[in-house]
Amino acid sequence: MRFRLPSFRTQIILLVMLLIVTSVLFFRDFFINSFQSFSETSETLSTNEKSRRLYLDYNFQLDEVNREQFRKDIEEIMSTENQKIIARRVFINEIELYSKFIFFFLTVSVIILFLISFYFITRPLKRLQDATLQLAQGNLSVQIKESKFSPLNDLIISFNTMSQELESNKKKIIQAEKDAAWRDMARILAHEIKNPLTPIRLSLERLEMKYASKSKDLDKVFSNVTKVIHEEINNLQTFATEFSKFAKLPEAVMKHYNVNKQLAEICTPYQTELKIDLKLEEKLPLIFADKIQVKQVLENLIQNSINAAKDNFIITINTNSTDSVINISIQDNGYGINAEDINEIFKPYFTKSRGGTGLGLAIVKRIIESHGGSINVESQVDVGTTFNLSFPIVHKQEQ
Repeated sequence: MRFRLPSFRTQIILLVMLLIVTSVLFFRDFFINSFQSFSETSETLSTNEKSRRLYLDYNFQLDEVNREQFRKDIEEIMSTENQKIIARRVFINEIELYSKFIFFFLTVSVIILFLISFYFITRPLKRLQDATLQLAQGNLSVQIKESKFSPLNDLIISFNTMSQELESNKKKIIQAEKDAAWRDMARILAHEIKNPLTPIRLSLERLEMKYASKSKDLDKVFSNVTKVIHEEINNLQTFATEFSKFAKLPEAVMKHYNVNKQLAEICTPYQTELKIDLKLEEKLPLIFADKIQVKQVLENLIQNSINAAKDNFIITINTNSTDSVINISIQDNGYGINAEDINEIFKPYFTKSRGGTGLGLAIVKRIIESHGGSINVESQVDVGTTFNLSFPIVHKQEQ
């Protein structure tokens, strides 16, 4: 079983307690040992033995009266000395008792004071740590309760100020991004609407001139003008439809199905005019996706390949899988994409084709990413282009 170290806070508490106990014990032992050494030295200098020898040496030289008095004096001296020894030992015992009490009192007091001070320091630190985690998770409105008694109150005030400024700056950035997006949207919409309006206006002006001059080819001009107007209206309608799809995709209806079968069904109508080579993995796992949205993706990419067609044109579609993903690649030998345009083709409204909306590949990317998948493109000019799609494998028990 692996031993787990205590937390840093616990280690600090244990270290401080160890230092306190060691210090108190050291001073206690030093004091008691010093006093005992002094007592032992004093006892070696005791007068008891000297008094006894003095009595033996001079007792026979005194008369009966003085001898008795001398004996009493010697006994009194020895009694006093014995009382000193007893008192000294009692004092040592009292010192030991008092030192234990002082040790216990000081230890408990210091520990209590330390825990109280530690609490007042670590509690705001813990709150600051929790608030920082919330801030890192995106909750910029988090605030810590301030307390003028806290030693970290200045730090808490600074954190709250920073949090408020971050939230304010985030709102400003979001608003600025919205404003920029609306400006870009307005610019693009104005451009896309203006493009078909110009030929409509010019055609109508031409029709008015022919009508005013009673031109003989008025019928022919009228037919051409109405044709142009219908074409441009269709372009506007296409743009509006694509814009609506890009603005809000319908809610996906997810289910398991055979994407190989879907690819074969999509390619069947094209194979009368084009060569499409299907290289499909036989035991490909079922894909878990919205069948209609994936069909929109595949048709869009196949149509893009057709639009890039040249002589001896061929589209090759591969499917394969790993333990976690289903891969689909759509490869053509068309004109390819310029290197400077590779990173732009999935951006909304980017197009190089006349009449294109620039939303097709942007919608494709959104659909694939909404399914948890990915898409990338490889292309060389005059060699061809390959779109690589990946969808995660979702087993039925994981739904």
